[in-house]
Amino acid sequence: MALPREQQLRKILVLVNVLALTAGLVCVVVASLLTHQQVLATVLSLIGGAFVSAAVVTLAIGSLTVRETTEQVDSAVLRGMQDVLGPVRDPLFAGALSAYRYDCMLAPAPAGDAHPDYLYQSFRVSYRVDSLPRTVSIVCLASNDDACLDRFTGHEYLLRWMIDDNLDPDDPEIFTIGAVRVDNRDLERKPPVHETVVGGKARIDQFSVPHDAQVTVGHLVELSVVARKFVGNDRRVRVQAQVFRHVTDAEYRLTIDPALKPTRLGVNASEISSLGAAHGASVRTTFPAPFNNLAGLVQLPFPLQPGSVMAFTIDRDVS
Repeated sequence: MALPREQQLRKILVLVNVLALTAGLVCVVVASLLTHQQVLATVLSLIGGAFVSAAVVTLAIGSLTVRETTEQVDSAVLRGMQDVLGPVRDPLFAGALSAYRYDCMLAPAPAGDAHPDYLYQSFRVSYRVDSLPRTVSIVCLASNDDACLDRFTGHEYLLRWMIDDNLDPDDPEIFTIGAVRVDNRDLERKPPVHETVVGGKARIDQFSVPHDAQVTVGHLVELSVVARKFVGNDRRVRVQAQVFRHVTDAEYRLTIDPALKPTRLGVNASEISSLGAAHGASVRTTFPAPFNNLAGLVQLPFPLQPGSVMAFTIDRDVS
């Protein structure tokens, strides 16, 4: 493939400068050897010095020009992209959840539990958000239709959780909401509301947000929930978390009770959709062997789009 004309000229100029530098150095060396012929040595020394100086200056200026040109082009492209994407990005980030933290603990059901095939999944979620509505909600869906999750969207929903349709969302052994806090204050819980959804029913727990938290900007939201997850005799258990809003600076942590006999822990963040360049992600087990099967960590410092999924896969010994 033929090089562009500008690149060909640049290569020729570099070659000429290198030849001039070489010729200058040769002249200087020869001049130093001709000590018995002072006139010729002086002439060669002057010519060699001129060649060396000219070649060095030309190479330096040429390199500086290329670097400055590249920096100017990069700066112009960056400013142009910021001008175009800024109006689109700013509204998204304004409603994004920042400093998002998801901590989950898996533990088997104790002896005599009414649902021995379901393990306990205890988790805590916290994040910062600019504004809050008057009422926020947590939804538990007992349904066999994943599409019914789409019915409960919007900033007022802190959490959406789905359980098997044969389970009762009103049973505290199936789904329990612990603390729901805003700026270190417990929110007042209203009586739950029930709705019929495709394939089952939904329980909606609503919490009142204090007036001063509605009119100020910037809040810390914290909540804790215990739910049940079917495991039976499955050798592989998958735990996944999906974001339904724009999220920045997210961390997902999973801890496994050794009683589940995990033999391998896989951490996966391949289903994420980032806003911008996805640099700095860290997906790994938390501890070295022999504890690397007991905890996993996903750190995503870049913004995520709704629908991004983080998943943990646990292989376990069921013998």
